[in-house]
This record gives sequence, structure tokens and C-alpha cells, in this order.
Amino acid sequence: MNTRNILIALATVLVVFTAWQTSREKAPATSIHTENLYPGLVDQINDVTGLTIRSTQATTELSRKRDEWVVANRDNYPATFANVKNTLLNIANATVVERKTANPERYAQIGVADLDDADSKATLVDIKGGPDSTLVSLLIGNERSASQLNARQYYVRKSGEAGALLVEGELNVSAEPQDWVDPDVVNVATERVRKVTITPADGSAIVVSKEKPTDNFFSLENVPTGFTAKSRSVISSLGAVLLDVKFENVAAASKVAGAEPVSTAEIRTFDGLVVNASRYALGDEHFVRFEFGFDPASVVKPEPPAATDAQADDGEEPPEAAEDSEPSVAEEAERLNKRTAKWVYALPDYKNRMLEKRFDDMLKPIEDKPAAPAADPQ
Repeated sequence: MNTRNILIALATVLVVFTAWQTSREKAPATSIHTENLYPGLVDQINDVTGLTIRSTQATTELSRKRDEWVVANRDNYPATFANVKNTLLNIANATVVERKTANPERYAQIGVADLDDADSKATLVDIKGGPDSTLVSLLIGNERSASQLNARQYYVRKSGEAGALLVEGELNVSAEPQDWVDPDVVNVATERVRKVTITPADGSAIVVSKEKPTDNFFSLENVPTGFTAKSRSVISSLGAVLLDVKFENVAAASKVAGAEPVSTAEIRTFDGLVVNASRYALGDEHFVRFEFGFDPASVVKPEPPAATDAQADDGEEPPEAAEDSEPSVAEEAERLNKRTAKWVYALPDYKNRMLEKRFDDMLKPIEDKPAAPAADPQ
């Protein structure tokens, strides 16, 4: 064999060997599929006393108080039990697909860098089984795209261990406290609302009302001479102040005890529900405290349905309204008080803008109409 052929053969062998070595390095060291990420955790779930979920942007601390889960860093506001249960079961049931890199320089690429790295995209989940017992400490990184059979897969790394893992399971765990609570506060349909009074601590009250539930618009009361309401739609929007109210932050009501509210609102409905909403400054946010009651004297009875032409001809009485099997308004007020009495709520900006309206902002001067030009003498 001449020198040229020897060189070609050696080059071919080198290319094949390099390709084989590269594929070997990229292949998983171990494929397991049947090994749980945390063997035995399912049997320890009833022993769990707390979870801490952290990212570089947020932290949620969950604690078990007897048979209830609470968000400890939200003044022990009740957590949604289903979210806690599902998270524990999902981690307990996660299975290892394959072992991945142990090179710290590649952690950021798959999202499992430690949180002391300011650019870390990981979520750290610590599960406690007691004051001195850590059952899980897991960095959850990127979700792997295009996983087979629609099964979700994530890159993870156990705290203190070098090797990353690819695991299969639902591990989309949020570090935002808001994602662990039910944000609903109250929901009163606009059709029920008869009158809304908003009173700032240092200004005139805004009073809007309507005569019948079927009225489409509210009217502004106490409009001074020479002025008119600026916008009928803005006035009527105040009737929706209790529609689908959700909070964005929550604190114990004891934090505003003794403080003077910056504004108050009273909302009365045609069926006797009375809601008082007091707004307080707390830190950089405004929080609202709600109180609910029932005033039977303010109930406006609905008009009976009109008789049809056929009923009028036959002298029949119009049919009576069907009995309503829903809880009474008094029971509704009691239920809402039980839910909200211990708390004050930071509401979305658009709800805050309703509660901070000023009476002068609702008015505009009546413009004098220009005099009609005098007729030309004939």
C-alpha cells in the first residue's frame, strides 16, 4: 500500500472514531424510566409540614396548620389545597428519564443553575417533613421541548448534587404567592346595585343611583347648579365596583386597626345587601376592608310580571314568581363576612380607580348656548 492510500485509510478511521466518540458522549449514561425521582416520597406526603418555592424573582412559603394549608408570607392566608396536593403528588410521581450533564458551566443552558446566580431561571422547591427534616430540595429548570407522547419533561438537579437529570412529570411550579390562593373576594352583579356612595376623607361624596334594576344607566346625584355630569358611562361604571372583585395582594386586617381610611364606599342593592368598603394606605399599596350586612327595610320588591293579553281577556291573575332556592341575602352577607373579616385586599388598578374618584372629576360646566342670530328686517 502506497503512502497516499495509507493516509486516506487513517483519515477514514479517524472520522469514524470521532463520530462514534461524539455519539457516545451525547448518549445518556443511564436510561431508567421506572425509577422515581424521589423514591418513597408518596408514602411521606402525610408527613409534609411545609413547602418553600423560590426563584430569583419571587418566594412562596407554604405551611400546614392542622388540616389547612396557608401562605406563610401572606399573613397565613389560606392556600388552595388542591394546588398543594397536586404539587406534592407530581413531584412524588416524577420519574427519571436519563442522566444529564454534571458540568456546572452547562447548568444555565438547561435552567438548573443555583439561585445565587442572578441570571438563574430555576425554581427551587424545598419540602419539609418537620423542623429538621428536608424531604426534597430540587432545582427545576427548563421544560424539554418536543417530548414524546405529549408527556412533559423537565431538566432538574437535586440541591448539592452535581448531576442534572431529565425527568418526566408535571413540574410547572410557581414561586408567585398569588398562584397559591383563590383570589376571589366578592361578585355582585351590576343589575342588583341600587346606589353607590364613595366618600374620600377630604372631599365631597359621589352618589350614583338608579330607580329600577332594569335601568341601564346610573345617575349622579347632588349635581350643583351650572354643572352637569361629565360622562354617563363613567358614572354608570361605578355600579360595577363589586363585579368580579379579585385581589392581587392580601394582608391581615389587624395591620390597619386604628388607621383612618383614605376613602369609604357604601354599596346598596335592590335586594337589601349592604357593603361597606374602606380603603387604607399600607406601605406602597392601598388595601380595602369589606363589611357585609343585610337591611330588610331597603329591599325593593320586584314588580310582578305583566299579564298577557290572553290572561287579561280571561280575567286570570299573572303567575306568581317561582320560589328562589338560592341562599337568602342575609345568608350571603354572613358567608361573605366569614370569608373576608380577617383580611384587607389590594385590588387591581381599575378597581382602585373607581374607589379613588373625586366628585369634581365627575362634573363639567354647562356651556351657554350661543344666541340665535337676529332675523334680518324685511
